[in-house]
Amino acid sequence: MERIHILFLWHMHQPCYKNLYTGEYLLPWVLLHGTKDYLDMVLITEEFEKIRQNFNLVPSLIVQIFDYAKGEADDLYLRVFRKPADSLSHSEKIFILRNFFNSNWENMIGPYPRYFQLLKKRGFYYSKEEISEIAEKFTVEDFRDLQVLFFLSWIDPTFFEEMEELKYLKRKGKFFTEEDKGILEAAQRRIIERIIPTYRRLGEKGKIEISTSPFYHPILPLIIDTDTAKESMPDVALPKRRFSYPEDAKVQVRKAKELFFQVFGSYPKGMWPPEGSVSDAACEIYMEEGVNWLATDESILFRTLKLDVLRSPLGNEIYPEVLYKPYFYERGGKRIGLIFRDRVLSDLISFHYFRLEPKEAVSDFMRRIREIKRCVEGKIKNPCVLIAMDGENAWEAYKNDGRDFLLYLYESISKEDFLHPTTVSSYMENATDYGFLRYIFPGSWINQNFKIWIGHEEDNTAWYLLAKTREFLEKEDPERKNVNAWESIYIAEGSDWNWWYGDDHSSENDEVFDQLFRENLINVYRFLNKEPPEELNVPILLEDREVKPKCEPTSFIYPVIDGRVTNYFEWIGAGFFESKVSGGAMHDHFCLFKSLYFGFNQDSFFLRVDVEKGFLEQKEDVKLELNLLASRKQILTYDLKREILESPFPAKAKFFEIFEVQIPRAVFEGEKTLLLWCTLKIDGKTYDRMPKKGYLLLDLPHENFEAEMWYV
Repeated sequence: MERIHILFLWHMHQPCYKNLYTGEYLLPWVLLHGTKDYLDMVLITEEFEKIRQNFNLVPSLIVQIFDYAKGEADDLYLRVFRKPADSLSHSEKIFILRNFFNSNWENMIGPYPRYFQLLKKRGFYYSKEEISEIAEKFTVEDFRDLQVLFFLSWIDPTFFEEMEELKYLKRKGKFFTEEDKGILEAAQRRIIERIIPTYRRLGEKGKIEISTSPFYHPILPLIIDTDTAKESMPDVALPKRRFSYPEDAKVQVRKAKELFFQVFGSYPKGMWPPEGSVSDAACEIYMEEGVNWLATDESILFRTLKLDVLRSPLGNEIYPEVLYKPYFYERGGKRIGLIFRDRVLSDLISFHYFRLEPKEAVSDFMRRIREIKRCVEGKIKNPCVLIAMDGENAWEAYKNDGRDFLLYLYESISKEDFLHPTTVSSYMENATDYGFLRYIFPGSWINQNFKIWIGHEEDNTAWYLLAKTREFLEKEDPERKNVNAWESIYIAEGSDWNWWYGDDHSSENDEVFDQLFRENLINVYRFLNKEPPEELNVPILLEDREVKPKCEPTSFIYPVIDGRVTNYFEWIGAGFFESKVSGGAMHDHFCLFKSLYFGFNQDSFFLRVDVEKGFLEQKEDVKLELNLLASRKQILTYDLKREILESPFPAKAKFFEIFEVQIPRAVFEGEKTLLLWCTLKIDGKTYDRMPKKGYLLLDLPHENFEAEMWYV
């Protein structure tokens, strides 16, 4: 019987939150995920004799773990936590109320009755104007409990079973003391201290393979040359200053290898390219630096081979004999191994299985693995299935931090003789059926291009400032003697800053990420004792930026305006925009606006807005405003409680489960685009906005729209 080699690759990554010049950490995610995800994820492997896994540890994460383990991280959140609750300033109280509920409400706040009580007291949703009033209602005991419960909620349930001090804190549950805060911080340190030694121990045993990434997680193809984006995005608007520093790309890879050797006593055999981003030039650098293997997304493989149809409507792989085997990439007399992840299985674990009961989710996973086995039998010798995903952000959406799901998953895999969980290097050394590539399509694991990181006005501004600062540094210090100045540039080359620029992603910490990026560039000048240019003090984020919908309309629609989803098909063919901010734990979980649908037919323009109805039932004065800007601005206002519509033009609207509105197309006659944003006002105060910044740019239909879409 042909065995399926199953390769789990858990990618552990955080950007550098430390300002090198001040030494301050502005965001706490290394600490929080350190106590919740990094250690328990690797420890669970020991509970199963058969399980072997792969963990990718990004160097920028490793160095920050060491800072926390040694107690040397000057963390803004920890400083506020340590401060006696009766000494908190008004601004510190507001900081706590805004930031110390950044835990999954259901799975992380819900298990602590006192924490959930404080969340209700603060308000699930609130306007920024109200926060000062809310702070006045919180007592000293409230703030002290909140200081403790926030960090307590970010500790994995596993550690409550083995650490008496955590059992004590959870059992106590409320009315904590300042001494209790010291107990909690000591427990955090004990967990953080174990992370890297545990990985090293299990790596030396062969239980896991540890790989890494270029040091500060840069999009390597774009660091080599931003013009690379043109191949996968021919119409992209490039920055007005080209960035092309292949020598920096080499430094990022070389520094990663050196740190890895210092920490684990050997060089890494493999690397996960940041965001799965590859190109011919990037592969050449990896080969020059002695990297044996890389992993990226299946879509890169299919674009490389010019195979357009990837999967059947049911999600089954159409080309199993192409995907489920390793490849050698050969160029210039060198070669490197490449493996490509199964996107469906990876994304099911990342984004979908938390909605199911663990046994039901695992049953579905195993059914899909058996189907893969059936498809590859007789086609590939020693086939492999790579499941590569973020190893930290998925689990807060799961009950019990994902432990129940993982236990069932590993137990089910262990029982199957045809499944062989293994490490990537072990598999590559013994695989017999290789494919060969002499070209790789340049792109990332997101849409097979680099749109997330380049092309938007904000992204391009960031690249322009990076290039300008890099040129200045090269001129001032060509011999690279100023280590901190160069390190600041390498940090600024990381992928995370541009992840949050543009209209692709948003979070409650957008402004902090913008500040950190610009601070890294400013630090170049500071370390050189030069005056930074004023333009680096100007935020890159645009308040009035254009945001494109997630998908455009594909056909005429004919919804019934009754405030209900009358049938499944009435909004099929509509365009769609999702309001929720994205980025795992690095955002607030409160969105009153959920999503917006828009579409049209011969006579009418339609909008549907999905709103968090449960919250609205508790309020009296609730109004939804639609701001419509074409040749002129027009505002449509609907009172959601009294069902009163105020509109400058004829319109029909209804709210029950959803808000629906119908507007005559004649209102926008002659217009090609429409700028749209929604606001939700309660007692005259803005509680939510969609989009969070700027406005949606909607293309209005032309007269041949339906005929053209029919033939697409």
